[in-house]
Amino acid sequence: MNKKLVLCVVLALSLILVGTGYAYWTDTLNVTTKATTGDFDVTFVDLGAYAQYENEYGTDSAENSWSIIDGIGSGFVPANFFERGTNTYNDVFGKPDKRGEYYDRAEGFNSIEMDAELKDPGRKLKDDYPSLPYGNGHIYGDTIRIELKNMYPGYAQAFRSDIINIGSIAAKLSSLKFNLEKSNDKIAKLIGVALLVQDENPNTYGNIVKLAANFDENDIFTLGNVKFVRLSALLKGTVEIKEPHYILAPYEGSEHRGDLFIGIAVDPDADGVYTTGTAAVRNTRNNDSWTENKSVTLDIEFGWDQFNQGVDVPENVTNILQIQNGKDD
Repeated sequence: MNKKLVLCVVLALSLILVGTGYAYWTDTLNVTTKATTGDFDVTFVDLGAYAQYENEYGTDSAENSWSIIDGIGSGFVPANFFERGTNTYNDVFGKPDKRGEYYDRAEGFNSIEMDAELKDPGRKLKDDYPSLPYGNGHIYGDTIRIELKNMYPGYAQAFRSDIINIGSIAAKLSSLKFNLEKSNDKIAKLIGVALLVQDENPNTYGNIVKLAANFDENDIFTLGNVKFVRLSALLKGTVEIKEPHYILAPYEGSEHRGDLFIGIAVDPDADGVYTTGTAAVRNTRNNDSWTENKSVTLDIEFGWDQFNQGVDVPENVTNILQIQNGKDD
């Protein structure tokens, strides 16, 4: 009896131990990945007539640099005519507005009317991007509108603006595209544009876009020692920006910006190539009515790509993840 009892107890314990083998311990590991996309936004800011600041005419004195060429008096308006002083970023024509002063100067000689603005003038960096060091209520926008009325052969005027990157991704200036509207062949050859983009730090990129350098002598005329590209030449369409490409860093936390200078001029055309020229030349084969009381609209589009557009790692650069591509990789 005692031996049978012991045997039963051993058997019962064995069943209990075997039963625990049918249960499982469980655990989990988690990988949580959060990805957000940035924004891509290059814009104009701080538009003004040339020269807004005294450093714009470089080592030359203001008296030896022009903001307007009009043939009145000495023939030009000194560079500092529209100088704005400090903290007047949105005063395009100086502080106070100097247009009335110019109109008084030109009375009896010309009837020029000038205007320039950034579209969407209600947008201010301080309101929309309070963290930017470039705040102070600067107006910004993606389109500059410049309007000059009653221009004449031998007249030129220059403007300027800053270009900043208010996005989170560096931008690369890749091309300029031109669209010419409301023109005839004569007026397109008579009016020209000069355009320069510089990096604010000349030791970084220096001069980025030198428009006239992309055209031959048949496409340009010179006024005030500046070469202007005839609008007719811009009908060719796109000017690709040559290497090295200009990389504009995001503005937050930096002072990186580009400086845009643009001039509009009418060829003096004293030889009467497009007009009748001077009284001594009097080219009667041309008719001045072809270019008088005409209007022309030029749209310049700055093409920006992501800084890494067209850039890839070399083919011999690998990563262990390549194994997951498939059995042949």
